[in-house]
Amino acid sequence: MKFLKKLLDFYIQSSIHVGFAVFCLVKTTEITAKLHPIPFFSICVFFATILGYNFLKYLEVFCKGNFYSTKYYSILLVSVFSCIGMFFTFINLKNSIQIYVLIFGLLVLLYPLLRKFGLVKLFFVSGVVTFITICIPYANTKFLMLDFEINLIQRLLLLSSLLIPFEIIDSPFDPISLQTIPQKFGINKSKLFGMLLVIPFIILEFLKSNSSLVTVLIGLVTVILIHFTSIQRNKYYTSFWVESVPILWWILVLVFK
Repeated sequence: MKFLKKLLDFYIQSSIHVGFAVFCLVKTTEITAKLHPIPFFSICVFFATILGYNFLKYLEVFCKGNFYSTKYYSILLVSVFSCIGMFFTFINLKNSIQIYVLIFGLLVLLYPLLRKFGLVKLFFVSGVVTFITICIPYANTKFLMLDFEINLIQRLLLLSSLLIPFEIIDSPFDPISLQTIPQKFGINKSKLFGMLLVIPFIILEFLKSNSSLVTVLIGLVTVILIHFTSIQRNKYYTSFWVESVPILWWILVLVFK
């Protein structure tokens, strides 16, 4: 049991879980919008997400060489492997897609500069992930403009709402200068804000040419997760369960497509 817990911790801390979650968002877009998958793109996104998250989380540790536990050596190894995986999948992408991926990388580098702006940070993060999981899969593909616009707005709304539990649980540890949403408006109002974002997410689904009740279910799961968020929750609540929503979405889409 202890071994399994260590394995789960490593899976989360090395950003493999969030990498898989973003991968699932790409695959969900391809399936629900009936798009032709871009060869190597979803795998490239998986590796790039792991590398990007580990860069943001552990750069200071890596630069200082402060590897006080074998965990950091393992995370560095995962990051190096992800860098290699990203490189070999990246060079197999079309030039136009490569440009989009590079833009994604540059946006990730901007995050530390925007972290101190609470509401801006929230929509910046959800906007970047929306760009990589909606805009790029639609590139070089014929599609209905209305469906694209709805998917774009829906993804931005859902991801923004899913970030609220992270904001709440991290609020006691965030410097007050960050002025995150919970620090500025309180936990209850933050929860309400997150839940309100889900309402248009669900309503917009019925305006699409290929609407699905799976999307409605994902919206309801998100509302439940936000409702039960509290600062007393352990780290697994957000870092595993909340981040598993895109994975659940992909599984349900595969089952009911």
